Amino acid sequence: MASFPVILFEGGDVPDSLAYRAGKLGAEAYPNVEFLDVAGPRILMAPISCLGAGFAPDFHGFIEYRATDQGCPLTQVMVDAVAAGGLCLSACTASLLACDPVQVFCATVLRLAPSIDAMMVELALAEAVGNAVIHGNLGLKSDLRHSLAGLVEFNGRIAEQLRDPTLAARRVQMTALPYGDNGVEIQVSDDGDGFDVEHELGKPLEVGAKSGRGLALIRKVSTHIEGGRGGRTLVMRFLPAG
Repeated sequence: MASFPVILFEGGDVPDSLAYRAGKLGAEAYPNVEFLDVAGPRILMAPISCLGAGFAPDFHGFIEYRATDQGCPLTQVMVDAVAAGGLCLSACTASLLACDPVQVFCATVLRLAPSIDAMMVELALAEAVGNAVIHGNLGLKSDLRHSLAGLVEFNGRIAEQLRDPTLAARRVQMTALPYGDNGVEIQVSDDGDGFDVEHELGKPLEVGAKSGRGLALIRKVSTHIEGGRGGRTLVMRFLPAG
């Protein structure tokens, strides 16, 4: 039976917006204080510097909290995933470019599916998150990265896009759920404009290409891949080899 997730807020009293949204989505919110005795799977909402704590053994996820956010970042997808025994992670674009959450998230995914190939999952997730940040939330293409000069210009465009507070605040959301026989389903969502996932998946993998290989690589290392939310969500499934 699913349990109501508990959102533990780091930084004082729970904001009214979080308390209200948690209640609407079937969760509860409390201040993150020592020796708090509450039932249910826990999600930590805190500054990005506390990311690792959100995947300690007694936690099931992490949501970055920023006082400047216009709305509460808690979503129904994350609540449902954790209620069903899964994991979640949500952070803004600026923070994801400043830190690397993929290894932490992948290590925790292995608690759900210890028999899957960790290297393949980490490779696929890194590609998916990179695509969500760069192409989805920042709206940039990879065609400049074919030369050193192009790469310098590309990095400059990233910095330019990040100066837009709206783009920098866009979120990437990850969830992981047990799937099939000892497998896992991972979803990566962004706040961008979306793209035609099926069209991109139909392209062959060009081994020598310097860019544009992300989806083809994910398709190669995962059991199944599909899109959702108008191309703003990528669904990847992994099963143990053999």
